[in-house]
Amino acid sequence: MLCLLVLAFAPSCKKDSQAQAPVNNTVKRAVTTSATTQKFIAYFVTDGRNPTYKLTDIPDGVDIVVLFVVKLPNYIDTIKYPASGGYIGAYKSYGSFYSDIKKLQARGIKVIQNIDDESSWQTTKPAGYASASAYALKMKQVLLDQLHLDGITLDVEHSGIKPSPIPPFPKYSEIGYYGWYSASMAANANYINCIKEMTKYFGTTAGNELEIASGLDCYAWNNIASNFVNNFTYFGVQSYDGDSTRTQLMNNYATGTNKIPSGKMVYGHNAETPSSQSDAISIAKWTPTQGQKGGVFVYAFNSDPNGYGAAVLAAVKGQQY
Repeated sequence: MLCLLVLAFAPSCKKDSQAQAPVNNTVKRAVTTSATTQKFIAYFVTDGRNPTYKLTDIPDGVDIVVLFVVKLPNYIDTIKYPASGGYIGAYKSYGSFYSDIKKLQARGIKVIQNIDDESSWQTTKPAGYASASAYALKMKQVLLDQLHLDGITLDVEHSGIKPSPIPPFPKYSEIGYYGWYSASMAANANYINCIKEMTKYFGTTAGNELEIASGLDCYAWNNIASNFVNNFTYFGVQSYDGDSTRTQLMNNYATGTNKIPSGKMVYGHNAETPSSQSDAISIAKWTPTQGQKGGVFVYAFNSDPNGYGAAVLAAVKGQQY
């Protein structure tokens, strides 16, 4: 996400929802050789890429699955947004989709919903709701009370009003980025209040997941970190095009300037960029100088689950692939 996911590369998900994926679903199992506390977070892109690969094909060892592309309004109005469409292309019905979510949870794998930030968060009526509190309550009612998901993650990288004036940017040696991701938006008072309302139902004080996927180069990053470092369970950085030398610079900034514990930092990789696999494996095995990181995430895990996805999962878990 060029916000570098808080990573450096392709936003909003700077992730291409039209990419083609392989269809071989044979799950490769890894053999454990050492223990680790790192988490592995798999983004399951629900638009139908690799359509024969279902949520139940997610392998053991994955700790958290993020539902990406499907959105809150889809759950609210399933008639307007039927299954088999662009939002849930791999399933013919919401019922089968929900059933597979429950099967994952029964295996001890958490399932959380992606929430994109949007320019309306900078207003008093985020996503068209009467207030930030009404918006957060609807998330709670749908995602927790009805679907019984395990939390949410915020995809912070979308466009809106920029800060004025634009603040100076740190040196590359201090942050691992060369400049601001100019397509992102500022986290103004309304934006911060929107997230504050979410923390009533999501995050550490609520006993479930509240994560972020963004980049240190996004305008909103610093303000979110300074206000909610204790509320978020993990801070994800989209380090898709980086190596461990670069992610160490990112970790220096996150733990030093933002005061985020290293154990909350998660570094991201993109399964639809095969050339990055060797760096992704290296980062998975890397331990920051500040102490063990929280783990890694793989965007579009279901695009290449048995190649890229399995290789990075094995590296995170200290396994032979």
